[in-house]
Amino acid sequence: MSVHARPSARGRGQVAALLGLALLVSGCGDARFWARWRAERGAWRAQRAVERIEINPLLAGAGDWARADAACRSVVTSFPAEAWSARVRAGDVMAFDVLEASGRAALSRARLEVLHDRREAAVAGYDRARRDYAAVPTVSLGAAVARANLLAGWGRAAEAEAAWSEIARDYPAVDPRTGTIFEAVLDASVLVARDRRARGDGTGADSVLRSAEAACLLLLPARRGLPAAPGLWVRVSEARSARGDAAGARLALRQALAEPAAAPLAAWLVLRLAAQALESALPDTALVYADWAARDFGGAQRPAALLVAAQAWRARGVPDSALQTYEWIVQEDSGDLDKAAEARFGRARLLEDLGRWDQARGEYHALVSAVPTHPLAFESMMRVVRHHLGRGERILGLTEARHALAALDALIASQQDDGVQVRAGETRARLLFETEDIRGGCGALAALLRRYPEAALDAGFLMRAGEEAEKRLNDTDLALELYRAGAARAVAPELRRQARAAVDRMAGPPR
Repeated sequence: MSVHARPSARGRGQVAALLGLALLVSGCGDARFWARWRAERGAWRAQRAVERIEINPLLAGAGDWARADAACRSVVTSFPAEAWSARVRAGDVMAFDVLEASGRAALSRARLEVLHDRREAAVAGYDRARRDYAAVPTVSLGAAVARANLLAGWGRAAEAEAAWSEIARDYPAVDPRTGTIFEAVLDASVLVARDRRARGDGTGADSVLRSAEAACLLLLPARRGLPAAPGLWVRVSEARSARGDAAGARLALRQALAEPAAAPLAAWLVLRLAAQALESALPDTALVYADWAARDFGGAQRPAALLVAAQAWRARGVPDSALQTYEWIVQEDSGDLDKAAEARFGRARLLEDLGRWDQARGEYHALVSAVPTHPLAFESMMRVVRHHLGRGERILGLTEARHALAALDALIASQQDDGVQVRAGETRARLLFETEDIRGGCGALAALLRRYPEAALDAGFLMRAGEEAEKRLNDTDLALELYRAGAARAVAPELRRQARAAVDRMAGPPR
């Protein structure tokens, strides 16, 4: 055999085995290091396989799905959570790294179920990872957060609230190993409070917010002067603001601004102080902070600062200054399309309130032309049509509606973004209702629901459409479809009760 000939596969395997044995004998190949290397390599390969599918699941072939699933399963089964958790509890430090890698593979496996749109399997996978990898807070918490987000995204509001409640209750605010703050745990309290308030449980919401505030204040003494401190003060401010303690919220923001590490957040903090002063009916104070933000920080913060200033001028009863400030935002062309849209909309609303309708309508139309996919563009369409119909100007209202419907149809035909499609489709249905095309409006909503079953449509609008389908169209199947969609999306207790009662009535046995 030539000295340059390549060894056979069997020969290469024997060489690798002998090399591994030599390493073990020499002490350099500790089995724990070998296990950690295999687990981390396997977790990395599993993650890469899932990420390749994530780029575009529709283009993934059966082989891609099978390889990704096998890569995830291999790590989870080779390094089972129960066995390695026991080793962690026994004090094996390196076992923690192995368990963490196994946990990452378990998360990748659950993510694969999400990409496959196997919802129950995905929820169960995250729930299993949450429990199995409790010894690794980052993995367990990551699984719990992913599960809660899935439930919320699928409209399962009650289950999502319960999941966020479990996160706020069961997880520490700080990683016991590294001291890193778990932002998701602090976020969970705010989300739970928001959901409770939406259900009419103000007392329960305030209780959760007070607990969240106390947790942040408890973390602050050890972090004064560190980068985490300003963010903790911001969370205190948000909790106080949500409870209605406006003065306490502004005090917390000033505390954040006084922190040595506040420089990266300073512009945002000043702008937030301006917004909170405006919310507290203190327009003069809001103008001071807005001017500070626009003058000293400029850049990306300037359009937002000018927007607050315009709103403050309006609140002070100086409409000309407000209109001028709105105009500056549009003319400066900062590239911030959101703020430009808000400025045009704010200017149009102010002109409308001042009785200068022709100018207001021009601003609404300009907004639709400039940023046709922006939510405020859709709202502008509705306001123009409703203005004319509300004043009894039916011909003008119908003309505006026809133009808006044509623009929406063109947008729906050309846009690939699902969010734009949903917003445009819902606006189209609303316009049809405004023009008394009830069948067309109900049909448009039903078609939208069939194409986007999880679309975040307005529950009240769905209920209204269900009533129209039931009472005016006498279409039981269509009414039931719309009522069910409304029941799935309703957050307010009374609306949810009405929706469920309607579903029960329509789905019940014939009398």
